[in-house]
Parts: sequence; C-alpha cells; structure tokens
Amino acid sequence: MGLIGIRFYSGAHNFDNWSGLWHTLGLGTAANFIHHAVEDHPDAELWQLVYWALVSFAYYVLLPLAVIVFVFRESPAKYGLKFKGLFFGWKAYLLMASVILPVVVLVSFSPEFVHTYPFYRFRSPDKLFPQFFIWELVYILQFFSLEFFFRGFMVLGLKPHLKGYSILAMTIPYCMIHFSKPLPECIGSIFAGLILGAMSYRTGSVWLGAALHVAVALTMDVLSLWHRGILPSF
Repeated sequence: MGLIGIRFYSGAHNFDNWSGLWHTLGLGTAANFIHHAVEDHPDAELWQLVYWALVSFAYYVLLPLAVIVFVFRESPAKYGLKFKGLFFGWKAYLLMASVILPVVVLVSFSPEFVHTYPFYRFRSPDKLFPQFFIWELVYILQFFSLEFFFRGFMVLGLKPHLKGYSILAMTIPYCMIHFSKPLPECIGSIFAGLILGAMSYRTGSVWLGAALHVAVALTMDVLSLWHRGILPSF
C-alpha cells in the first residue's frame, strides 16, 4: 500500500488529480497553497521535491506507524526506533562508510552521475542558499523514511516470522525502487539493502543505518555540484 502511494501520489504533477478531496474535507486553503507552490512559485521545482519528500514520509513512516500503533498494538521501538543502544555496532557502520564513500567518489566522475544528482538542479552558486539547505533537509527526511520502512517496518516486522529471510524479502522491493536510477546505483542497492538489512536485524535499530544513508546521499550531492562547478571555490 505504501509503495503504491509513493508510485502514484508522490509526484507533484498528480496533486490536482486528488486536490478535490482536500476541498471536500475542508482543506481547500491548504490545497490552493500546495497548488501554488508546486505550479506557480518561482522555485516550483524545489517545492515539487519538498512535496515528494513529505508524501514519501507520509507513506513510509506515518502509515506504517499507524498500523504498528493502532492495528498491531505494539511499540514503534520494536520496529527500529529505539534509542537504547543507539550506537551499538557503530564500528561496523564506520567500516561500511570507509568502503562506500571512496566508491562514491570514483563513480561521481561519470556523466550519468553528474546528470542525476542532486535531484534539485542547482544552476548557479546564488541558488545554494537557502534552496540547497531546504532541499537537503527534506532529502534527509526522505532517507530516514526509507530506512524506517525497509529496515525497520519490513525487516524487524517480518523477523519473528521469516527470521533472516526478512532481509531478502525487504531487498527485493528496495532494489525495485532504484530501477529509475543509474545502473551502478541500482546494483549497489542490492548490496546496500542486504548489508543495512543485516545490521538492522542484528541491532534492532535503524538510526545508524539512516545516518550512513544520509552521509552517502549528501556526499553524492556535494560531489555532483563540485564537478559541475556550482560549489564556490575556497
């Protein structure tokens, strides 16, 4: 259900198709505000991505949390949101970062990489503030959402029933959401899914996995901007 929602409702171009529901619910003012932001605003491209990230958060986090709390009658901590032992296994995550980040640097020299990232197409240094920070904040939110849904809700939720196979069950749809990405990233998502899934399975937490995911994503954005000459020289 969550992945269907992401596929068909996370694009801002689809908003007008169901904005009538907002008006029916008495949320017409909010619907008009969103329409203006994603269609008529001078930074409409940025707000379309903000919309995408927020809808992703709704389907990847809010909907599963509602199921956990009101249907399963369980604590979200059981699904990776616990803070006890937050830094358990940090050495393994640091090791993964030391392996992944150099690979990201090498891949960043490919034209396909530079053409893809960041999703918000900064075209000049004067757009870095505040647009860059707005974009990266919602980008971080989106990655936390991914980690919770795949490594928390799926892996830890299925763990009592599938044991270690819950990692494989999660990795398949996780790879599929990368089908529109560059081929190296799509292939890499399989290994990332297996490794991060195994770490979540072992630690019972998604926080360090989310931190690693964010670190890689921000590095990719910064490298792409650097290759394009958008970042100011120091």
